[in-house]
Amino acid sequence: MAWPFDVIQRRDDRWERAIDALDPKSDAHAIVNLLANHVFPLDVFVATELGQLRTFTIPSITALLHATGQYERDGTKRLDDTKAILVEIVGPGPRTPEGREMIAHLQKIHGHYKISNDDYLLTLSVFVIDPAQWIARHGWRPLRTNERDALFNLYRAMGEEMGMRDLPEDFEGLQAWREAYEARARAYSPENESVARGLLSAIAERLPKPVRGAVVPVVSAILLDDGVVEALGLRRPSLGVRAAVGGLLAARKRALRHVTPWNEQRFWDTAFFKAYPSYPDGYERMRLGPKKVLDRMDKARRTAGT
Repeated sequence: MAWPFDVIQRRDDRWERAIDALDPKSDAHAIVNLLANHVFPLDVFVATELGQLRTFTIPSITALLHATGQYERDGTKRLDDTKAILVEIVGPGPRTPEGREMIAHLQKIHGHYKISNDDYLLTLSVFVIDPAQWIARHGWRPLRTNERDALFNLYRAMGEEMGMRDLPEDFEGLQAWREAYEARARAYSPENESVARGLLSAIAERLPKPVRGAVVPVVSAILLDDGVVEALGLRRPSLGVRAAVGGLLAARKRALRHVTPWNEQRFWDTAFFKAYPSYPDGYERMRLGPKKVLDRMDKARRTAGT
């Protein structure tokens, strides 16, 4: 399928009406799918991709990631795996058989590492708080209360299915918890910078060569939290770069108030979103994840079967 800007139409309220007919708790996965495919497709996608950088400001997280070398050596595959696993959970919903099967697979992978409950919660918060904050700044309108609640409820359900403890009861509670955790746990480390630059290199590799060098300054310009930039060892770009990036995002916001390419088609069905460079022929659901860990899991299954 071609890149969809040849189907730009006048924006209407069809998807808001569809969302208002749903319950933000029992229909959370359906609402989030509408947000991610029709209302704020690129916003949700970019916010969650860049939101990973926020987790890299916590040395306990990057020490583990650096030890595995997944981002530095094969950041493209790590990005592909993360996106595909989320689609396989969020698409059907975390409490469906398909969603639970993928969560169980993810848990088996995580079982090979020592990860604290706090670091699990911080990572979960990225998929809730970061899209809401990004959309508030750069979206064509902010999330409405029912949409924000659906986003929280979906990922809270995912956290429950993963066995996370001490999950906050609402969006505000999660935000307050994250601010407190980051205040005590965030700090610069060389591993933070190494892992972050691995992710940024993987993002750059997906872009045309002439613009790859702009990835780090552009990302640094739109990470409004100075604490994130400092903890990653990045530098703020010049005021000119920041003004240019801000101007482009503001122009995009104004345009998307009136037109959209996503009225008819789903973002997840586009060639852009469905491109997985690590899996040019498509992926197998139960083969997503680090190869070394999958090999260990295969060996354990074979041993158990003998």
